[in-house]
Amino acid sequence: MAPEANVCVVQDKLSCHAWRKHAQARRWGDNVLPSLIHPFMRFQREWNTGAQVDSIEPCMCSQHHHILKIICVHMEYLEDIDLVVCSRRPAAIQLVSQGLFPCSPLAPTLAVSMDMLEFVSDLFVNMAPNE
Repeated sequence: MAPEANVCVVQDKLSCHAWRKHAQARRWGDNVLPSLIHPFMRFQREWNTGAQVDSIEPCMCSQHHHILKIICVHMEYLEDIDLVVCSRRPAAIQLVSQGLFPCSPLAPTLAVSMDMLEFVSDLFVNMAPNE
């Protein structure tokens, strides 16, 4: 009997947690981040020129769609959104196109605005070390 896709197969003395963590890191590096380069560049171009950032248009493909409930963290407020995703329009690409970064590669429940990420990055680079 073949192992199920969701079941952890421990190999080379890795714990299930370590195996899942490694698999997620590979997914981010090999699939998700490269697919986000063009949507991020398009968002940056639109944001810097003051153009209207495109809203998320509904997908009209015939594939199975499901709805993800995502909490979005902005500088001044929190926002709950329902995002319709399918294999042709993954959540990560839709979120980055709106200036949000997902907190997991496949089915995020949290996304953080690019402004907030830039603020936190600058904050930690410029703050005094805790000794």
